[in-house]
Amino acid sequence: MEPIDTLADDLLTLHGRIRRTLLAGKTDEVTASQTAALGRLLRHGESTVADLARAEGVRPQSMGATVQALVDLGLVERRPDPADGRRTLVRATDAGSRARQDAWTTRTRVLADRLATLPESDRATVARAVAILAPLTEA
Repeated sequence: MEPIDTLADDLLTLHGRIRRTLLAGKTDEVTASQTAALGRLLRHGESTVADLARAEGVRPQSMGATVQALVDLGLVERRPDPADGRRTLVRATDAGSRARQDAWTTRTRVLADRLATLPESDRATVARAVAILAPLTEA
């Protein structure tokens, strides 16, 4: 494997391990796809199911099921589009916002506790790595 490919492989492996670490302490009933959809609604505002599906790279039918589960949990709500009565808009509820914030706080705490076990110099290296890697995720 080329060194850059090895680095990419190592980074993907680390990403998976971090995800699993955070999922192990998960206390809510919201799935990863539901969390992603809710997060997108909170960051970008209300949307149609089709637009959400496109943004998340899934089929509209799959996103429809995801949104319905979020509606059933009281985390999002649907409303008629005032500009086009044939369309329905989906938006996060206050409960959805609180649930997302609670989950974020919990995951942050887990990572902060793990980071606290590192020497200060290693934490500084992690901070530098985050700053270097962040632009890789911007489209």
